[in-house]
Amino acid sequence: MKYRLRAETLFLAVNLIDRHMTALPVLRRRLQLVGVTAMFVAAKFEEIDPPRATDFVYITDNTYSKDDLLQMECTMLSALDFRVVVPTPAHFFDQFVKANSENALITETVKYILELALIDLRMIRYPPSHLLAAAILLSNDLFGRAALWPDVMVQTCRHTEEELRPCAEELRSLLRAAPAGSLQAVRKKYMLQTHQRIASHAVLAGA
Repeated sequence: MKYRLRAETLFLAVNLIDRHMTALPVLRRRLQLVGVTAMFVAAKFEEIDPPRATDFVYITDNTYSKDDLLQMECTMLSALDFRVVVPTPAHFFDQFVKANSENALITETVKYILELALIDLRMIRYPPSHLLAAAILLSNDLFGRAALWPDVMVQTCRHTEEELRPCAEELRSLLRAAPAGSLQAVRKKYMLQTHQRIASHAVLAGA
């Protein structure tokens, strides 16, 4: 079953998980419940027609009940003091990519880099707009754009190339490590034709 949720939902859900687990430690056996609850909450805010609670119970192969999900929702919202919506890279994406002169391969590369960053705890220290801008800078670099960071990008993103370079180099390291990483779901996703098979593109192999 596929729900085709928006990128905003994914990024908000991961943010909810991070903040929830910072505020309230979770037992390993409850991690899946925290994850689906975060998606459940995020979808309510980001989707026009969000999946129902029973859909998320189905995703867990009925490991948890609807009552478990709703109880965890209350626990999560209380832990977050009901502060659900925050900026994520996905919320800046369209504006920044448009300013960068949209290119299908570069756009998919930026998405791939951002999703790799989602599963690396070190990247959480960067503000969302900074992380997205650095991913665009790196993608421009990988594809050999003559103007890596023109004035329009400085004006739109409000970050200079010099400010972004340390983050961009960390993201480059994530790209290099991805083929041998233990978590392959993101890489497999971006090897599909729907994402231009960008994870296997020759340009990324030389990152």
